[in-house]
Amino acid sequence: MYILTLTIAVLSIVVLLAALKETKLDVYLSLYTVCYFVTSAIFRPRRRIGDIVGGSLFAVFCVIVGFRVVEILLW
Repeated sequence: MYILTLTIAVLSIVVLLAALKETKLDVYLSLYTVCYFVTSAIFRPRRRIGDIVGGSLFAVFCVIVGFRVVEILLW
């Protein structure tokens, strides 16, 4: 059920952003990260090892936010 819900959510994000003609990769990655963590919080899947995907997505999300903050401060 977790994989199915995550797949439907990610597909919905792609369709919605494509309909809005969004071309920025950081918007897609940010929404994927939020979607992943919300779905993981709802279903709490069992993991044998640490959450590598979640850690990677969180690191990328932090970099994106950092770039946006620097962009705003230096504007």
